[in-house]
Amino acid sequence: MADVLATTFEQMIRDHRLMTVDTPWADEIVFPYYEGLSIRNLSHTVVRLLDGKPPAGRFGTSPLDGRLWEHYWGQVKRVVLFISDGLGWRLLNEIMAEDDEVAQIVADLTGGGTLTPITSIVPSTTAAAMPAIWTGSGSAGTGMVGTCLFLREFNTLVSMLYYRPESGKHRAEVLEEWGFDFEHFIPLETLGETLTARQIPAYLLLHKDLVGTGLSRVMHRGIQHMSRHITYTDLWINLRDLLRETRGKRCFVNIYWGAVDGVSHMYGNVTEQLVIEVRRQLADLRDVLAADGVADGRTLFMLAADHGHAPVNAVEDVRDHAGLIDALRCRLAGERRFGILYLRCGMRQQIMDHVRAQLADQALCLVPSDALAAGLYGPESPAPETAARLGDLALISRLGVAVTDRPPHHLPTSMHGGLSDREMLVPLLMRAL
Repeated sequence: MADVLATTFEQMIRDHRLMTVDTPWADEIVFPYYEGLSIRNLSHTVVRLLDGKPPAGRFGTSPLDGRLWEHYWGQVKRVVLFISDGLGWRLLNEIMAEDDEVAQIVADLTGGGTLTPITSIVPSTTAAAMPAIWTGSGSAGTGMVGTCLFLREFNTLVSMLYYRPESGKHRAEVLEEWGFDFEHFIPLETLGETLTARQIPAYLLLHKDLVGTGLSRVMHRGIQHMSRHITYTDLWINLRDLLRETRGKRCFVNIYWGAVDGVSHMYGNVTEQLVIEVRRQLADLRDVLAADGVADGRTLFMLAADHGHAPVNAVEDVRDHAGLIDALRCRLAGERRFGILYLRCGMRQQIMDHVRAQLADQALCLVPSDALAAGLYGPESPAPETAARLGDLALISRLGVAVTDRPPHHLPTSMHGGLSDREMLVPLLMRAL
């Protein structure tokens, strides 16, 4: 039954077309499935299960497809969500097909539950996807539409992972000194805040180097209980102890681990290093969930990812395209697989024509207002700064291609941010514990 549901959902996702795109490789594109089969729906589902009442306010109004969670209704007091950054659906299935040990580990983890694909959001990158999980909103609503954005309030390109200007050497806190407001940068209530308002404790287990960083500050507002770990080893000890501590309580527990993403960027996808990371991560997770004093019969455990990864074997350098580079009023922003172009006045049509003529087999252009209207960035009303941050054109790369204005030898061998199935499809494992 679980395999049938996975097949059904994957076909639903692949058939889902938010808009028509003018490219010969349109059938390779996977659009986000915001209404029930995306990471945007995770927090809505958490609130529905833990609050036990009809939705009050925005949270809880857009949960996952009911076939995934309605049979848990009234049975769940605790929800545990483990986020494995970068663990794509296709990657996981390829590893399981080649590695019997991983296949057995995943079967043990799934138990009598479900393992199905859902989608990431647009763009499929951590700086946008993680806030989507924590706000239940697409990037239109959060304003987090890329990893590198032009913030007009500071008149500069800014890294939305490190919250400092993209160029030059700057202290991590310099943006705050210039007036950056972490409390209100995302103009939406977070999952932590809505759970607190409903008197439901929220726990977070995070690597110590991520605690207090800019991204954590904008999306983890309202978390009452923050736990840290230092290494891979103490992650599992601390997780076991946290699950024992919260056993039998009505609460939400979130764990984030970023190694699949980091290993993919450094070594590629799929490599021996990555396969071993996935195998060990899932095996250690299985062992923790099976440890004495963890399960209570009233817990829903979920494993998900923010995005997948796509191998890159071709690089298009915009500096080789005089017509393109001359039209830019600042460097490429967004992602290398989902670029944002901020253009000189009146240059949009010229660049669209150039991409169609010179790069049709590598990339496509979308007008941001058209994409917003089609719901590509989510069904919510755009945040006040979303349109300005989206710039003049979106430049979306085909699978295997990166578009950059930096030296190619500085690029990772595996990336994300685009609309291929390797990036957009992520696993969702759900089981009672």
